[in-house]
Amino acid sequence: MKKFLLGALGLLALTLAGCSNNQLTTKKNSYRPTALTAVVKGNASAKRVSYQIDNGKKQSVKVKGGAYFFQVPAATKDQTVKITAGSAKKTITVKKVKALGNYKTLAAKYNQMVIGTYLPAKVQKQLQTAQKTQAATKKKLTALAKTDPVAAAAAIQQQQAAAKQLQAQMATAKKKAKDSLLPTTTKDGVKNLTDTKYTTVRANVQDGKLMGIAMITPTKQMKTKTGQKKFGTTFALLGTTLKAKPKYVINKFEKVLKDAKKNSSSTTTKTIESNGIRFNTGFSTDHLYIYMTK
Repeated sequence: MKKFLLGALGLLALTLAGCSNNQLTTKKNSYRPTALTAVVKGNASAKRVSYQIDNGKKQSVKVKGGAYFFQVPAATKDQTVKITAGSAKKTITVKKVKALGNYKTLAAKYNQMVIGTYLPAKVQKQLQTAQKTQAATKKKLTALAKTDPVAAAAAIQQQQAAAKQLQAQMATAKKKAKDSLLPTTTKDGVKNLTDTKYTTVRANVQDGKLMGIAMITPTKQMKTKTGQKKFGTTFALLGTTLKAKPKYVINKFEKVLKDAKKNSSSTTTKTIESNGIRFNTGFSTDHLYIYMTK
């Protein structure tokens, strides 16, 4: 009887050990992305947890102190995530969100504006005037060609010379702006698109669509005039690219920044909305984060 009881206890201990090694939980069964990703959290008794997004490549993370977490990039469709720890399995859903737009289109628009900021102020003004009067000028030249072909030809030649000069200036500006320009194409995923000492632009791109942008600035740069200028320019251009109202957003942001200075250790995220775009601001001890999503 004694041997039987010892054997039974041993079997029970093994069974309990097996159960504990297979523990796997998640905080939720359904997650909605915030900022660029959805952060999946849970507990597991295994050393590592593996996960697979929509039957894609298997990935894994370490379990620390019985807890784990991993990030799932936001997408325009619901995503099924299969999680495994030992022999324990669990499936969760990451909900779809709206894209900001086509990445190539938005990147081209943003880059054009960035290059423009490196042109001399006088040239910027001339370019803006030319763009506004382009249709009227074309109509005027067409009418002039009917009454005075020689004058029209001279005017067109003058226009072409000015355009050639502008192209040269644009080429110079593009060289100066190269570190601040977004790549024309990028692979799917979350990655830094630009990275300077003043600002980092991080983005989540899925199937050619821009799902979200993060603008990251060291707080020490916000204490310098150059840093403030670089921050303000990048912030305004990204907002304009997304068709938000830059002045409204910046005014609201200034209030958020004042509130943050009162509590420098605060990591609270605050949201500003403009024209359907959400600007979520957050702070760490040494960086300022602004996330732009729909």
